[in-house]
Amino acid sequence: MAAPGGRGCSLAGLLPAQTSLEYALLDAVTQEEKDGLVYQYLQKVDGWEQDLSVPEFPEGLEWLNTEEPISVYKDLCGKVVILDFFTYCCINCIHLLPDLHALEHTYSDKDGLLIVGVHSAKFPNEKVLDNIKSAVLRYNITHPVVNDADASLWQELEISCWPTLVILGPRGNMLFSLIGEGHKDKLFLYTSIALKYYKDKGQIRDNKIEVKLYKDSLPPSPLLFPGKVTVDHVSNRLVIADTGHHRILVVWKNGQIQYSIGGPNPGRKDGIFSESTFNSPQGVAIRNNIIYVADTENHLIRKHELIHKGLSNYLLGFLYSLSNLPFYFLGNEWLLQGQIPSGEIESISSQPAISLQIPGDCLSLEAVISISVFLYYCSADSNACMMKGISFSQPLQISSAHQGCIAPVELKYGF
Repeated sequence: MAAPGGRGCSLAGLLPAQTSLEYALLDAVTQEEKDGLVYQYLQKVDGWEQDLSVPEFPEGLEWLNTEEPISVYKDLCGKVVILDFFTYCCINCIHLLPDLHALEHTYSDKDGLLIVGVHSAKFPNEKVLDNIKSAVLRYNITHPVVNDADASLWQELEISCWPTLVILGPRGNMLFSLIGEGHKDKLFLYTSIALKYYKDKGQIRDNKIEVKLYKDSLPPSPLLFPGKVTVDHVSNRLVIADTGHHRILVVWKNGQIQYSIGGPNPGRKDGIFSESTFNSPQGVAIRNNIIYVADTENHLIRKHELIHKGLSNYLLGFLYSLSNLPFYFLGNEWLLQGQIPSGEIESISSQPAISLQIPGDCLSLEAVISISVFLYYCSADSNACMMKGISFSQPLQISSAHQGCIAPVELKYGF
């Protein structure tokens, strides 16, 4: 059977079959149905008389994160390969990287998967290898990247958008394409079924691809893309968000490091200095030996008490859920600490309850509760998304200041 509408190695040859698949997936209800549809699609595409084969990487291109240039038909034979056509100044390309990181953590080259970044510049300065090296470091790209400065592969495949993913089979045969960001579910679905399909056919090889990370070739540096710095005038210390190393440094003004919190790998964990982890921390502030950190990629504000050497989630995880209510001291004001409601909010008509507890340090019998949270939600048909901010204050009269005395008060806020 010949590939329908074949146009050499252009992605257009995949369009009719993949479009039919995606329409069928819209009607699929269970995961088993979706898996079956993709498996049947691969049987169809794999049965074409002639593969839609991707061109070989041109000779003489500059490579990063690999020992030597990679060949599609030598090194990648027996692998499911994802070609990520990107450019480092494209925000959509940056948004796609966490999906690729998650995929790499799920499947390795031993499982038969390899991702290759094909850097296809939009502007002249993006063709410069040093600029691409900087982006590879900043965004922690650990798969091989080729600098296709003249966009030769881009043009041969007739690609038109950044980012574009092209998923290849073990013969260099094109299977799927995904254009733009926001396709994580499809990316995982197509990749997992492609690995299963070709493993069933005995065409997946578990050989290791030699990756030599560019960052490992650099001399050690105490800082990597530091995001922010603040000064503690009381103790004459600096607090530095060492963003690229995913850590916070507390440094004496002579440069000596007093504390290192988190790093070197991204994460989201509370605990003591050696256990705490951040993900690209940015803004920092310090007051009364307490450090507040904008943990950017975790969408959290983190609180670190230097005296106790412990880290805890602090303010609000912005978007997608009702978040922790804050707890901090500012002059004579307290904001009460809340807890995240368990489970998902399925209907805005059934609002969750949030428990608040007045801290023991508050000795006054009169208090004001200040509430400030954000709720992000979508309509039932997902055609529109809304964000609702809630902010109000409520005076309270406390019946007893003795510890252990519980006087429940119910406050309601209606949308």
